[in-house]
Amino acid sequence: MSRMTLKLLENIRTAFAAFVEDESLYALLLNLSGESELQPLPPLFRRDNSFQTTLNELDGMLTPLKSCYIILRWDGSLVFLTYVPYRGDKNERDLVLKNRHEFLLQLGEKYFVRSMICKEIGEVTDERSWEERDAEQRSKDAVANDAGEQRVDGSARNGQKSLIDAGYKRNKCRLCDRRMKNNISPEALEALAQLHTPSTAVQISVNTSTETLELRYIKNLAIADVAATLPAETPSFTLYRHAITRILLRFVRQGYCACHILYFIFHSPDTASVQERMMHTMAIPGLINIHA
Repeated sequence: MSRMTLKLLENIRTAFAAFVEDESLYALLLNLSGESELQPLPPLFRRDNSFQTTLNELDGMLTPLKSCYIILRWDGSLVFLTYVPYRGDKNERDLVLKNRHEFLLQLGEKYFVRSMICKEIGEVTDERSWEERDAEQRSKDAVANDAGEQRVDGSARNGQKSLIDAGYKRNKCRLCDRRMKNNISPEALEALAQLHTPSTAVQISVNTSTETLELRYIKNLAIADVAATLPAETPSFTLYRHAITRILLRFVRQGYCACHILYFIFHSPDTASVQERMMHTMAIPGLINIHA
C-alpha cells in the first residue's frame, strides 16, 4: 500500500475550490477511502471569534487511529496538515506521508503558507500548539531579518508568497491536561463563548453517568446574586464576567490594557459524594485550559 499514489479526484478539487472561496469555512478534512483514494468530509464553519472553541469541533472528528489530510484556515491563511497518529495503521501513515508534497502541489502551492505534520490530536486541535509554532516561526524570522536575509514566511518572492514546509516537531508543551479533558455538551460550549459579555454567568457541572460537562444555566446576573445560584447538594463550576471591576494589565512594550475580570468559582459542598467531588476536581484542567 505504501507504494501507491493517492488520487486527487474531481470532488476534492470542487470541495477545495469552495473552501478557498468561502472564508467562513475554517477546516476541510480529506479522509482515506479504499486503498488509494481520498474523500472530502463536509467543511466546518467558524462559529465565533474564539479559535479554540472552533478547534473543539474539529477535535471530535479526529481519532488516534486514522490518518488524513487537513486544510485549515489559520490567521487568514491556509495551512496544509498531514495527520499521521502514532497508533494509526503503518501502511496508511506511510501512504499519506509519501504523497503529501505531491498532493499539495496538485491542489496548488500558491494557496498555502505552511505545510506540517502532526502526530497527536492536541497538536492539531489545541490553540497552544499553534501559538507555540507561531512563536518559534517569529523567532526564526527575527534572526533572518537581523542577518539581512529574505523572510521565509510569506514575503515576496517574485511577487508570490513562499511556502514553509515545517515538517514535524514535537510540542514543547506536552498538553498533559488534555488527558484529563471531559467531553462537553454543545450547549455548554456555546454558553462559554458568551462570557465576553459583562455580567454574564455560566454554570456547568459534570454528569457523573456520562462524565460530560453539561450546562446548568447561562444568566445575566449582578455579582451579589451569583452566590445564591450555587447548588447546595452537588459540585458546580461557575464562570462570571464582572461588569464593573477592571484590572490594568501592564505589558512591557504595549503599555496598559483595561479588561473585565473573569471569575472562576469551583463549589464543592461537603454533602456531595466523594465520587462527584473527585470527578469535578479532575475536570478542572480540561475545562479551564481547553474548553474555556
